[in-house]
Amino acid sequence: MKPWLIEHQQRLSKQFELQILPHAILITGVQGAGKLQLAQWLMQLLACQRPSKTQTQDGTEILQACGQCKTCLLARSDTLPDHLNLKAEKNSIGVDEIRFANSFLQKTAQLGHYKTVLIEHSEIMTVAAANALLKTLEEPTDNSIIVLLTDDIEQLLPTIVSRTRVLSVRPVVGEALLRLLGDGAIELSQEKFVNLTQLPELTDKAVYEDFLLFKQIYLNFIYNQQDESLFLQHVLNNQHSLRWLEQITVGLQREQLLSSTEPARVKTQDKLTAQALHQLYKVIINGCKVIKSYTQANKQFVSEQLIMKISDVVEQTQINKQES
Repeated sequence: MKPWLIEHQQRLSKQFELQILPHAILITGVQGAGKLQLAQWLMQLLACQRPSKTQTQDGTEILQACGQCKTCLLARSDTLPDHLNLKAEKNSIGVDEIRFANSFLQKTAQLGHYKTVLIEHSEIMTVAAANALLKTLEEPTDNSIIVLLTDDIEQLLPTIVSRTRVLSVRPVVGEALLRLLGDGAIELSQEKFVNLTQLPELTDKAVYEDFLLFKQIYLNFIYNQQDESLFLQHVLNNQHSLRWLEQITVGLQREQLLSSTEPARVKTQDKLTAQALHQLYKVIINGCKVIKSYTQANKQFVSEQLIMKISDVVEQTQINKQES
């Protein structure tokens, strides 16, 4: 369990003991912050027939599922009849899926005390789905708990947010974050600027390796105009792609700024002007806005348009260089 989640576990453990858990909990935070890990711990605790107290390294007491009882074993194998894990089948969570969850919560628990629903990426609910969920949030059934997860709370309807208990998962930042992660942190040796949004790369080696490959493909495209189809494939198939595009482009801007203010610094990426990098950044930001603003946006179409615009910026830069 990530160290910054312990305070949330402690608070939820106390509420569980006092039987005052909120009927709806919204866990928000950046990708990699541990939202799903915290939610799964709570779901397992709610399912367990004989939870017990454990102590963390700093002496904090929290409750844990035993992991051995019948309901724990069913939960581990994703066959617990009292729990529903709701995921988007396509680009959004539709009204039919939410109505099914509402109906599920109205039934009596078969084995445990609670009926639970976990909604991942709740920000991609359609408006109709969010409105269907509101009725259950306003009139919850007995012994039912809904947990919603989101990377972007601003994409949720305010009425949804106001009817949930919001848990904001906020890890420490900068050097303090690296110290807290300790040996579990992956050294981003090729990155000179590390921030909180890079938690997935810091804590998951596979994600970090995907990032390095994506960066290589992106740089090869903007500097050499090669592998457009491969670039599109990675943009479409990786959930972090738009964030990585923004992150890498900002890194190039920073490197160029440092190169211009430190004459002795070696210029490793000087093929694009500051103006071109700024245009690339604007194109990427606008693409991100389109996908975030419209939960049913055609990601392939938006991504193809995005890559075409990136290509236009690069080609125009080459033309300008030749003319000058």
